[in-house]
Amino acid sequence: MMAQPAKVPPQVETGLKRLDDLVKRNPEMAAAVAFYRAAIPLLWQAQQTAPFFTLDAAMAQQKLESGRPLLVDEDLPLDTQTTADFFLRLCRLVERAAAPNGRNHSRWSLFTRGNPDPAALIEGVQAGDGTALRATAARQIRRVVEANQLDLAEVWQALAMGDGPRVEQTAVRLKLDPDLLQMLAQNSLKPALRAWAQNLGRIVELDHWRRGHCPMCGNPPALSEIQGKEGERRLRCTVCGAGWYYPRLQCPFCGRRGHKTLGYIAVEGEEEKYRLQTCDVCRRYIKVVVTYDPIPVDLLLVEDLVTLHLDHIAGERDFARP
Repeated sequence: MMAQPAKVPPQVETGLKRLDDLVKRNPEMAAAVAFYRAAIPLLWQAQQTAPFFTLDAAMAQQKLESGRPLLVDEDLPLDTQTTADFFLRLCRLVERAAAPNGRNHSRWSLFTRGNPDPAALIEGVQAGDGTALRATAARQIRRVVEANQLDLAEVWQALAMGDGPRVEQTAVRLKLDPDLLQMLAQNSLKPALRAWAQNLGRIVELDHWRRGHCPMCGNPPALSEIQGKEGERRLRCTVCGAGWYYPRLQCPFCGRRGHKTLGYIAVEGEEEKYRLQTCDVCRRYIKVVVTYDPIPVDLLLVEDLVTLHLDHIAGERDFARP
């Protein structure tokens, strides 16, 4: 008898209900919601079986104090076969979600090129082109992997070293979509990275980390939380789920400070909950979510999707995500 999949926790159920409400209000987002609705439980389930990894507490704290993210330059126990299987499952999700019933359900412009979040997996077609193209691209990637023509371990290693051009060269050589390949590979690593960051979060203090990149995996933040009555700001990484404090009036991407270079964009009626902080120096932006408690890791992707309209507004004003 086959083992039943683990029941997802309440926060995942909450996220799925929010996605259902979102697509009722915005039917044109059916493709994105279909992908998220399938991917979020899979991400959670895969995280539960990730191989264990941690560091000596004293050594980990010393590494943070030297400014080095904890998961960088470590011999991580990645289960390559399980991760490859998860990669293929993500491919199939894109194939199904990008073109439900063969119809075009999405006409979003690509303002998030290079963003590692799953939304970008299916919003990567220029308006009007039809997301069936994305489904075809995912199918091509899956077939190349299944035919052993692409070594995913080499792709993951290149990403770990920050060598995006190497991934792009591999994709071009195999006539694959470079952005989709990179984003699928990044997302296939999320379950393990989240599990490892969670383990490390139990043994280290992040109170003194005031850098614009994640203290666990080194990626740039995707969200900024304004928390509690004190209004403290925490940056959040949607790759591994880590969160850390950061000055409110400072750009996390270029480090510039003050009102003269930082601005805000909000939609009328949403400004008490959602807005963007923009930087006129580096032309980057980060989403701001006002919340009393930290957003559960499983809901970070939901928050990113329900604020997709803010990405569009930022793009129209020539601001970009890192």
